[in-house]
Amino acid sequence: MFERFTDDARNVVILARAKAAERGDSQIGAGHMLYGLAAADGVAARALASLGVDAAAAERELGPAGRPSPGPLSGGEMAGDAEALAAIGIDLDEIRRKIEESFGPGALDRVPLTPRGPLNWTGRMTLTDQAKLSLALALKEAKSLHHKYIGTEHLLLGLLRVAERHPQGQLAAVILPGLRLDPAATRARVLDELHQLQA
Repeated sequence: MFERFTDDARNVVILARAKAAERGDSQIGAGHMLYGLAAADGVAARALASLGVDAAAAERELGPAGRPSPGPLSGGEMAGDAEALAAIGIDLDEIRRKIEESFGPGALDRVPLTPRGPLNWTGRMTLTDQAKLSLALALKEAKSLHHKYIGTEHLLLGLLRVAERHPQGQLAAVILPGLRLDPAATRARVLDELHQLQA
């Protein structure tokens, strides 16, 4: 999927990861992704700026730094979003089955967290469930718009879909209201920006 990302979209992920690491957060979350979208160039940044949101405003809404991460492939939010991940070829049940086949029942629950800071046991910073889902939904948004690439506009549309699916999540309940962003109005603004580019 990442081979379809435009340079600006790749930069969003880089900026999100850097902001999470700078803050000492244990994972890259949807709020970090929104920060990256506001800080990077592209359609999403222009749409956000027209709605009064810049990188500084997005950063203020990230909340306290250094949040702990849930276990890998944990249930909860991810369980309801398996179909979105399946759209990009990720079958969570199959992954869990293969891991447990190789390492025994409950193997994922026994993965140690590293004491080295905001990294997982592989040494890489991981995405939260909502951030992963936003990428899967970005791909769906690109397909629905008949685009053969994933740009910043698709990443923002994917985040907005996450907010709709998880109205009690931090993105929908805290970050977007704090920025005075209405998902429907923001989506319309992104589509207006795209229309202006194509005109």
